[in-house]
Amino acid sequence: MSAINFSAQGARWRVIPITSETASTAYVPRLPGTGLLFTSDDAEMRFLDLAADAVPTAEFLRQKPVAELATLVQLAKPLAH
Repeated sequence: MSAINFSAQGARWRVIPITSETASTAYVPRLPGTGLLFTSDDAEMRFLDLAADAVPTAEFLRQKPVAELATLVQLAKPLAH
């Protein structure tokens, strides 16, 4: 599993693409399905639901400008711990 680290909105974030294969992994809290999992250094967790065939690869996300990754964080919904 590959993660991409970036800074946006005054926080350090990590994004992990969650595919059908990785969605079955035991995450706490349980993830709602496939999409992008964002975690911040201050333990905030957000999830952006995406169809399984729309989940981008880690390599694709690495090529995205930070501004686009920051927009995805804003679109993601907070997950309760």
